[in-house]
Amino acid sequence: MVETVPASHLLLTTIAALSALQAEIPWDLTCRRLPDVVRYIQSPSDKDELDDACRSLDYMLKRYNRQSLAIPDSVMSQVPYLIRYMTHSYRHVQRSSRSVLNTIASGTDEESQALLDANILDVLNRFLLDPMKTAYACTTISKLTAGNADQIARIMEYGIMTRLINIITYRTHDLGMWKEAAWAVANALDGRRSPEQFKTLAMEHAIEPLCKVLIQYNTDFAANGDGGQLKSETTFRLLRCLDQATMHLPELKSEGLFIQSLLSTIEEVFATEGYHNYRRDSKSAITRYLHNPLLSALLPSTQFLPILVLTYCSPEPDPDFERNLTLAMKRFSLEE
Repeated sequence: MVETVPASHLLLTTIAALSALQAEIPWDLTCRRLPDVVRYIQSPSDKDELDDACRSLDYMLKRYNRQSLAIPDSVMSQVPYLIRYMTHSYRHVQRSSRSVLNTIASGTDEESQALLDANILDVLNRFLLDPMKTAYACTTISKLTAGNADQIARIMEYGIMTRLINIITYRTHDLGMWKEAAWAVANALDGRRSPEQFKTLAMEHAIEPLCKVLIQYNTDFAANGDGGQLKSETTFRLLRCLDQATMHLPELKSEGLFIQSLLSTIEEVFATEGYHNYRRDSKSAITRYLHNPLLSALLPSTQFLPILVLTYCSPEPDPDFERNLTLAMKRFSLEE
């Protein structure tokens, strides 16, 4: 006797299989079947059906993200369930639910805020204490630190940024985990953080570890480019973060000697073989920059006198600039 497979499970396994094969299904079918998939997230028959439902949902939401469409409210209402599934007893459900939440976090501020409001930081904070889950936590946090200043403040209040800075400073984990933590720190430094948040992160020594590792891998990058250990995506993200920091560090007028040392360290990075040809915004004549007397006073050496600092008299950016920058910072990880 042949056992009848429930239609619900056939639907979920088919979509999940298409996701694994990176195949596309018609957009109208995605919209039509999304309510079915959402229903199984909330009320699965068993752990395998829940895993397939999460993988199917992740596949569908990535299509929403690619088309810059808001995730439907029916999906966002399932966020508390998905966060609960991050600690499910079945490891495949843990993985697939994390992937869905990463996809949601890769979207708009409103979508990221829904995760924060559902207390995802409670789980991520615990994950940072588990070496087996730290990298996953860092991946999701890196998307949240690409958010607005209020969202970054919430992350800092949890003490999460301090833990991330410790990860990139002491390097007790592998390079892959270090990169995920470094993205989270770089997004907080070089995003929509407030000046006070930038100062706090700089004074907590968030910048120096990025410099140290970039210097360590500069010859590898010069020889191998994207084939190197840091890869081009991470390398350019960190270089941009350091370059932007050179334009804002001089504003910390009360920390003269510290800023002088930090700017010198950053300039050492850009003087290395691997990065000396990097096109720096701080040196570009396209954006409006002015000589900053404070910087000249802090760095009396003539080699630093040409450094230019961003002024706040530049024209207002395009209305979509902040949104596009944020979404670019919320890149997908290799797992996704």
